[in-house]
Amino acid sequence: MVAGRIGPVVFSISQHPMKRFPAGLVLCLWLAALGSAQAGMTVITLTDMARARLDALSFFLVAYLVIAWAVKGLWNHLGKSFPSLPRLDYRRALGLVFLTGLLFYVVLTMISGARELLTPGAWEKQGIGYRTREGGMAVLTKEERRSSLRELQDALWAYAKAHDGKAPPGALAEGIEPELWRFPGGGLYCLMPGVRPGGGREVLVYEPSAAGGRRFVLLADGTIEDRAEGTLKRQLDEQWKK
Repeated sequence: MVAGRIGPVVFSISQHPMKRFPAGLVLCLWLAALGSAQAGMTVITLTDMARARLDALSFFLVAYLVIAWAVKGLWNHLGKSFPSLPRLDYRRALGLVFLTGLLFYVVLTMISGARELLTPGAWEKQGIGYRTREGGMAVLTKEERRSSLRELQDALWAYAKAHDGKAPPGALAEGIEPELWRFPGGGLYCLMPGVRPGGGREVLVYEPSAAGGRRFVLLADGTIEDRAEGTLKRQLDEQWKK
């Protein structure tokens, strides 16, 4: 009885409209409907960290596929106005999004490298990223910054006295200890060329960008003042034009 009924059942299923459903969709629905494994079956479990990483990778993959689909649609829509643009299929859209992502990665890497060059020693590696090194600007007080700049001023005035009133040609020049040029928060003090110590209100030395939005400056007359970043930039531009 059972064997005799198998043939008609299979035939009726094969003629059912459900056969037009993609096999992958049916498999996904079946897997989603599965409950916990029973009868002593081996169950593979993930740690919380592994599950979080898997979730992040899944989100990235879905976002990547959706962005590629959006790029394909926008590109082909733009192609209606510009017939010279080749039509973009989904496979090429995936490649275009991948290459664009690599380009952005290279640009961001270059920005990170430039930041490290401008503020050497101010950053330390933490995982795949960077953070401000302990002992940087977070713990420096204004008095400590002023005192450090005052020590450099004493060395500059002594150098000028021994060289006909001229300032050194650049930072780390011979005659001044290199450590005096190092800003405690990371980086080096910046020296304006052509400024003679001893008189005037021109900026002679100023703190690097690691100091933050307001920087201390050493003027040619020996006073130390703080400047907002925008104000300092305008004053430096005026000095360069002279």
